[in-house]
Amino acid sequence: MTTARTKKIFISDIHMGDARSFAKTYPYGWFRSNIRNLANFLTEQLSAPEVAEVVILGDLFDEWVIPTDEDPLNSFQAICNNPPNSPVIEALRQLAARGILTYVPGNHDMTLSTTELGGTQKFMEAAFPGIRYSSDPNLPNGVYRSGKLVAEHGNRYALFNASDTWTNPPSFLPMGYFLSRLVAYKVSTTGTDEDFHDILRKFVKQFKDRPNFVKNLFVAVAQDAGLNESDPINMNGIPGFPGTVGAIGSLYEQLIEDWQKHRQDIIWEIALLGDIGDLSWAAAYIYFSLFGSDQNIVIFGHTHQADMIKPPFLEAAPAVQNIHLDLPCRWIYANCGTWVDSAPHCTYVETQKDAAAGRHYVRLWTYPAKTLLQEGFVKL
Repeated sequence: MTTARTKKIFISDIHMGDARSFAKTYPYGWFRSNIRNLANFLTEQLSAPEVAEVVILGDLFDEWVIPTDEDPLNSFQAICNNPPNSPVIEALRQLAARGILTYVPGNHDMTLSTTELGGTQKFMEAAFPGIRYSSDPNLPNGVYRSGKLVAEHGNRYALFNASDTWTNPPSFLPMGYFLSRLVAYKVSTTGTDEDFHDILRKFVKQFKDRPNFVKNLFVAVAQDAGLNESDPINMNGIPGFPGTVGAIGSLYEQLIEDWQKHRQDIIWEIALLGDIGDLSWAAAYIYFSLFGSDQNIVIFGHTHQADMIKPPFLEAAPAVQNIHLDLPCRWIYANCGTWVDSAPHCTYVETQKDAAAGRHYVRLWTYPAKTLLQEGFVKL
């Protein structure tokens, strides 16, 4: 008897880098020691009889974590060709060939401009024949939908990391790209084990109430990395951007005003929460309440913080239950977490429809320990 394929697996934020990120005296890539874990995990999905689909919600490749004194990277091919990444690349190709791999882009693998949108999709489809590539035709974003479930990377609702169409068109690069490069420079020159998100949270807390919040934060991150405003940022091959720390900071100093002008879907304060680790508010505003959406499960990545909760501020919605309880949720927000080396666990989200019971389960797991952290369900 054939087992029904009722499960979908969601992962995000792998951050594979090119050879340079491994080769320096102080390697700065975020994903090295977990390569074998991810390759094993993906291979297991190939033989799992209940798995119908593996969905990667962005940041598979990393074109952002590059020190400011290095040439920027604008090709996924260098990452695919990096020998340490080969076990993951091969497992992905097998999943794609089986027809069960879907990819939604994130911010660290963001297409640079409108002219490259089609080329990125063609590359992914050529590198992984059979992959389903889900992207907006006009922006480097994507949304995965399946019934009342919706999933995406989540950076679209993050102040510093949403694709920026107004600061330097036709480029999409937001300020977060440059923040990532500043922190990568610090790691590559000092060997300090830094978590980008921790640095961002620290300086947001320090500067968020100041009049020139955005530029002050940018300069502070640079100074923390040992750079001054006059120091260069190598943008070779990416036209239209100024070449110093101070000039980049000035370029984005009106970010909040520009967000208020161009983004009517979500307020900048909620978008700031998305950058310091909490996208549940964005999920609630966009998909659960304000616009009459009928989605009842939302899955994001981006924050690197695995989580599964009831969306905030919504009434009459029981919280995600302890796995020993048997009450349905009205809505569930889940975050896939990450596979980067600094994470306490590699994590993933699993969904499963049980038609007989009328339930759509959502589960948050660790790997390789395979510990069930949280579980809840909504009614089908």
